[in-house]
Amino acid sequence: MSISSPTLVNLDSQQLNILKPHPALTSLSLIIPAYNDESTIGRLIADSIEVLNIVCPDYEIIVTNDGSKDSTLTILQDWARKNDRIRIINHEVNQGFGLTIKELYYVAQKNAVISLPGDYQYSPKELVKMANGLNNHDFVIGLRVKRNDPWRRKLQSAVYNLMLRIIYGHKHKDVNSIKLYKRDILNHIELRSGTAFVDAEFCIRTEKAGYRVIEIPIDHLPRLSQGASGGKISVITQTFADLLNMRSSL
Repeated sequence: MSISSPTLVNLDSQQLNILKPHPALTSLSLIIPAYNDESTIGRLIADSIEVLNIVCPDYEIIVTNDGSKDSTLTILQDWARKNDRIRIINHEVNQGFGLTIKELYYVAQKNAVISLPGDYQYSPKELVKMANGLNNHDFVIGLRVKRNDPWRRKLQSAVYNLMLRIIYGHKHKDVNSIKLYKRDILNHIELRSGTAFVDAEFCIRTEKAGYRVIEIPIDHLPRLSQGASGGKISVITQTFADLLNMRSSL
C-alpha cells in the first residue's frame, strides 16, 4: 500500500517557519493509541514528524495498533519502514483503550512524553502550547475549550469529572484529554487500572505524589475516523467501577 505525503492541514508554512526547538523538551516520546484509524493515522504521523523535527529533534514515535480491522496496521508498517524512529506495537485482538494507553505510558523512553490518539482529534501543533507548561510544572493536561464530541460524550465527561472532584478532590476539568508529562513520574507512582480510568488515575496519583499538574487550553477537532469505543455502556461501567475502587489504594 503506498502512502502519499500529506501536507499539514492545521499548521501552514508560515506557522511552521516560526517554530523552534523548545527548551523544556530535551527529548520526547510521542505515544499514539490507534484503532480503526486508517483515514487519519498517516496524516497524524506525517504532521507529527514535521513538528517534532523542529520543536524536539530527539524524539521517538510509538504507536499501538489495538486490533484494528481496517488498514491501520498496514499504513503504520509503511511509515515505520520509512522512518526508523517509529515503533509499532500490534495487538492481534482489541484490548481496549485503558490497557493500550497504560502500556504506552510505560514503554516510552524519552525524558518527556505526549499522548495523541490516532483519530486526529488533536493536532500535533498542540505540543507547542503544552510544552510551555513544563517550564514550571511536571504534568500538563490539554484542556479542550471547545470539545467536538456528541452531547452524550460531553455529558458523560461532565458527570465523570464531577465525581472525581467529589470523591478525590481533583480540581482539573479534563482528565481524559491528551497529556504531556515528565517520564520520571512513572518511576514513583504505580498505575493499576486497566480501563479508561487509567487516565484519571494517572492525574490523581501524580498530584498526590507531590508533582505539579496544570491544564492548558488547546483545540479539539471533529472525529474523522471510526475510532475507539469509549461511549459503550460496558466501557463506561468498567471505568466508573475503577473510579470507585481506587479509593482503597490511595
